[in-house]
Amino acid sequence: MLNKKLEKYIEANNLIGPGELVIVGVSGGPDSMALLHLLKELAPSMQFEVLAAHLNHGLRAEAEAEELFVKEKCKAWGIDCYSRSVSIADLARVQKTTLEDTGRNARYQYFNELRELTGAQLIATAHHYDDVAETVLLHLLRGSGIKGLRGILPRSGNLIRPLIMASKEELLNYLEARGIDYCLDQSNDDSVYLRNRIRHGLIPYMQKEFNPRIVGKLNQLALIARDENEALEEESRNLWAGVLLKEEEESLVLDNQAMRLLPRAYQRRIVMRAFAKLTSESEWNLEDVQKVLELSDKKGSSLTLQLKKKVRVNKSYDRMIFTTQSMESIGFLYEVPVPGKIEITETGEIYKFTLVKREDYCPESEDIYLDYEMLPETIYLRSRRAGDIFRPQGMTGSKKLKKYFIDLKVPYYERDRVALLAAEDREIFAVLGMGISRMAAMSTNTRTVLLIKKSRAGENRGSDDTCDLYME
Repeated sequence: MLNKKLEKYIEANNLIGPGELVIVGVSGGPDSMALLHLLKELAPSMQFEVLAAHLNHGLRAEAEAEELFVKEKCKAWGIDCYSRSVSIADLARVQKTTLEDTGRNARYQYFNELRELTGAQLIATAHHYDDVAETVLLHLLRGSGIKGLRGILPRSGNLIRPLIMASKEELLNYLEARGIDYCLDQSNDDSVYLRNRIRHGLIPYMQKEFNPRIVGKLNQLALIARDENEALEEESRNLWAGVLLKEEEESLVLDNQAMRLLPRAYQRRIVMRAFAKLTSESEWNLEDVQKVLELSDKKGSSLTLQLKKKVRVNKSYDRMIFTTQSMESIGFLYEVPVPGKIEITETGEIYKFTLVKREDYCPESEDIYLDYEMLPETIYLRSRRAGDIFRPQGMTGSKKLKKYFIDLKVPYYERDRVALLAAEDREIFAVLGMGISRMAAMSTNTRTVLLIKKSRAGENRGSDDTCDLYME
């Protein structure tokens, strides 16, 4: 019995738990009608609930009738049904995507909106055993790696596919035995779609000429690929910690030397993980990953690769910087209140300025501190300017700020964002976070410390009263 087989599959894969509400995507076709009926039958004994969701794509003359059919069937079965009509053709023109991609994206967007609206935990779709085989071949033809050879997963987050254990033939037999009618979508036979050509052309040919059990063998390949991919992903997650140098909302920095020591398989996954952090993994393919790896291998201290989704990859010395930040030069100038606080809106950084008696000062690792009495009455926080000169603590003479940044291997696009503490006459007292000028460095004669603490907008650095501070 198919319902018993499904019950065991749901339990074995922990797809649905007691008390959960499941949104079932229902087109009206045989697969989704079988899924809806099967889950309806299992719901009481397994203690979950179902509701139906239908998206009318407006692409065919039968679309209105199919929407009505789903609503009437749900009413007869005592299942709540939600529906929405969308002009997929118009949406595809606006988004400049294929009808197939636009329809799929619109369906999942609708299902997820319903999940938020109804408080449902899960979305169930009617992908089955034969669909897995088709998907494996589809990805194989597109040059996929192991991830693509996994086919369709039983679960991806809150999306479940309970029917992966059932063949198309089993579903049709189930519907026939119970007298459940359904709609037929003629577009499923349209050879313009690659998946249809695989379904009606390639797989039957392979069954006839090579292996009559090819669908089962492709499902077996998918299962092996899932297990092996998970092992690789687990190791990649461990390796990520050793490669990642810095991560912010719009950028992250990887250790290029460390990454290049890894086997190529892990390099690819590290790059894909970086993409996923900035946008979405589904946006990227092997060609994009390969471009980044080629950049990683090139010689040169500063090379940049512009990719889609406004993602830019910059190889700077031994670092690979992935960012969606604009490359436009920025400039800022703020007069510093002492004591007081400045938020640099151009970078999102916040600097707090406090005066501390020397005997009361208790430094922390990220603090910036200078001899206050060595500073002029008016000081500024500003970005770099052409010709800037800096007198680093610990060396005689001066150094061009540009050369100082090069020596510290500061990426070119980050240099405009570095805050400088400077006088009106351009004397630089500190390159914040990087170095102090000997002109303002603390000494045994220091009596008053200018303490500077850095944070970012939205960060909470906690209390500042660990030391006995005073304000002048």
